[in-house]
Amino acid sequence: MRTETKKPVITKKAVSELVQMLIGNAICAFSVVCFALPYKMVVSGMSGIGRMVNYYTGLPVSYVVGVFNVALFIIGAAVLGRKFAATIALGTFAFPLFMRIFEQMTYLQHLVEEPMLAAICAGVLDGIGLGLVLRVGGSTGGIDVPAMILNRKLGWKLATVMSGLDIAIFLLQIPITKPEGIILGILYALVYSVVMDRMIVLEQGGYQIMIWTEKLPEVNEELLEIGFGTTLIKARGGYLRDDKEVILCAASNRNFNKVKRAVLSIDKSAFMTITSMNEVNGNGFTYMLADEDYVSDLEDRHDGRELSGI
Repeated sequence: MRTETKKPVITKKAVSELVQMLIGNAICAFSVVCFALPYKMVVSGMSGIGRMVNYYTGLPVSYVVGVFNVALFIIGAAVLGRKFAATIALGTFAFPLFMRIFEQMTYLQHLVEEPMLAAICAGVLDGIGLGLVLRVGGSTGGIDVPAMILNRKLGWKLATVMSGLDIAIFLLQIPITKPEGIILGILYALVYSVVMDRMIVLEQGGYQIMIWTEKLPEVNEELLEIGFGTTLIKARGGYLRDDKEVILCAASNRNFNKVKRAVLSIDKSAFMTITSMNEVNGNGFTYMLADEDYVSDLEDRHDGRELSGI
């Protein structure tokens, strides 16, 4: 009797993603508690609500964030189901917990003297933290919940709702914030938005290169030999209406110049268009082909393809 081997419930990938989300939440909490709040900047999200409640009541921001996060977590689980609740569970509890830890470490607050430098540091760190969390599909909880509910029930666009909530929380803090804190908060938000976007696509982007050349066979073989996958696309010239083939090749940010040099070394008059892409994945891009993987004879390539079951 054949016995099926059960896959482990907790995989290395799951552990890696869990650790990444914890680190991301810790960095986010550190940026808010140690750089944004000490300089009285306006902050977005649940931290902004916590800052307002702290101003009027004196309650620690971490307590307020924790209470609101848990309440929204329960509402989200009831309205959107357990599957959604599972995606925000870690951030819901980890983020306010890390905030409380850093609130106790008063010696980490006011690490820099210049408020503008503090805003930049807060933005960079928050962007890195959020990027780490979002890269693996995680969340810090908070305003994600009402945004998801409105999206699911009323069909409102998720990005629009989240931006609207952030702006509303931002505006509510203006009466309790000096002009300097408002300007620093805007700088902080701009920096973390840029850094977060870059973090999400870190090491995933690349360039798409289209190559028109009169020496197509030689250029194509050279690219294959140095480890880049290619696709030959049928095309027709707009002026002479003659049929041609165009080489399509994808390369990482670090390697696309290698493609350019290889093409120009064979055909200096080759025409190339290079387009930046946010993300590229798959065979021939995610990993480079080893030298021994290149087969020069076309017939042998087909034989190897059949033997490998591709």
